[in-house]
Amino acid sequence: MTDAPSISVITVTRNLIEAGRQQTILEVMDCVQGQTATGLEHVIWDGASNDGTQALIEQKIEELRAAGAPVPVRFHSEPDSGLYDAMNKAVDASRGDYVIFLNSDDLIERQDSLALAQQQLAKEHPDYAYGQTTYVNTDGSTFQARRITTKSILRSIPFCHNSTLIRREVFQKLGGHDLQFKIVADYDMTLRIFMQGLKGSAVPVPIAVFRRGGLSADILGTGSEVARVWRKNYSPFLDLSVYSDEECLNWVKVGQLPLHVSWAIYWANLKKPAVRRAARHSFFKTLLRQMQPWRSWDNLSE
Repeated sequence: MTDAPSISVITVTRNLIEAGRQQTILEVMDCVQGQTATGLEHVIWDGASNDGTQALIEQKIEELRAAGAPVPVRFHSEPDSGLYDAMNKAVDASRGDYVIFLNSDDLIERQDSLALAQQQLAKEHPDYAYGQTTYVNTDGSTFQARRITTKSILRSIPFCHNSTLIRREVFQKLGGHDLQFKIVADYDMTLRIFMQGLKGSAVPVPIAVFRRGGLSADILGTGSEVARVWRKNYSPFLDLSVYSDEECLNWVKVGQLPLHVSWAIYWANLKKPAVRRAARHSFFKTLLRQMQPWRSWDNLSE
């Protein structure tokens, strides 16, 4: 890609009026239209809403077209099996070189966020890129994670799904989101991309405004799925069948992969420097915590 790569912004919806979120989807659509990046499209995939959401979105699209809005909006509505299935279908329907997911109640941080990301994509041609995120707590307070790195990716997703741009052909080649995961399929996708040794790039600008809550607010359910993601992605490097689901869940609880798990990942990925760095980081993080028996960690408590 010699010119700025095109980007598909993907938003999935279902029965937003019933959920009292009709205003937020309109704000999302206006937010995408306000981006200064070129070569954008907004793909909205609706899961066959039956509460008037379809009509709401279609009316907004007509208003945008009448006003000469710069970003084309393509709307589809048909049944799907859930959030991540809808995302997969939307990616298949998209046309951009890269895709980025924007929830129906979140926003893009700045008008030039995608334009600045686009500049880096054109320069480095990564398989995926990740930027900063402004998180909004349920009480309205905000915070921003500025130090973003893939070193911790073996233990948790280090950057927000909504601030990650993925090359569309990479997403499709990997089969899209794994639908066995209902809460953390985004982490599984990110981890699969990373473990392939594909090229990533950090974009030093805030991209998404993410309202915390939703499915990921189920702490125990999220933890259980993370444990399954670990089992799925690390089993090629060692036999994890000897560990029960409860044991793997405890790894999530304390935020530590056993030393021999990190060690196995390290030695199995000699030609993948980023994976080796992450495995080394995980190894020493666990070692450090094991040397501090007076402290306790519990990532599954509210």
